Amino acid sequence: MEATFQVPENPSPQVKTILHYLDLVKVFNLDGLDKLFTDDFVQSTRPLSLNVPSRTKEEDLAFLKGLSEAMQGRHLEITFYDVVESPPGKVWVHVALHGEPPKGKAFTIECIYMFTLVEHLGVHKVKGVIDFLDSRAFIEMNEGN
Repeated sequence: MEATFQVPENPSPQVKTILHYLDLVKVFNLDGLDKLFTDDFVQSTRPLSLNVPSRTKEEDLAFLKGLSEAMQGRHLEITFYDVVESPPGKVWVHVALHGEPPKGKAFTIECIYMFTLVEHLGVHKVKGVIDFLDSRAFIEMNEGN
């Protein structure tokens, strides 16, 4: 599938926040993500049939740290397909994440992130993320782990 989303010349503050989030995830910038998440941040995965428990801010940062360690300094590539904003506080992003860890096999997983944002004193933060994953790719990626 070919990328179809072009970043607008002047994205809204909400879209800027989500683009920043994805830039931070791509390079596993955990300090930046820690500052971007609210204290009550929650990350959830769908479909529920994947049996992935929701994660708190601390748990999600620990998960990303583990992924970063597995990638051994390599970054993720992100392909954007679409971004839909429904103010206030909701942004949906359709992307594919691609990674090539030094050990194990390369992966590409398509997902739709559903973000909940809050704004305080002009600063947007990520309160929650629901990621709807390509189930087959998720299962294949986790086989043997």
